[in-house]
Amino acid sequence: MDKDLKRSVRWLESLPAVTKVVLGFSEACRHKYSPGSLRFKMDADGGIKINGYSGKGVTDIFVKIDPITERENIKSAIAEKFMVS
Repeated sequence: MDKDLKRSVRWLESLPAVTKVVLGFSEACRHKYSPGSLRFKMDADGGIKINGYSGKGVTDIFVKIDPITERENIKSAIAEKFMVS
């Protein structure tokens, strides 16, 4: 995993409601996002799915959230840190 993406995943793990971060498939491709960026993809049972962007491609990431009522706070923290409107 890219060092910038590792830094972002560590930040994500440090959020209070995040209990687990599971890395999924990584796909080598071109994208327009800076390395280390995280982008919300969709809600999932027990958490959210996000994309993590590195210098070499995109990684699927599942974030387990407990309590699940904190889901919106986690999504807004990701949006604020990575400047998504």
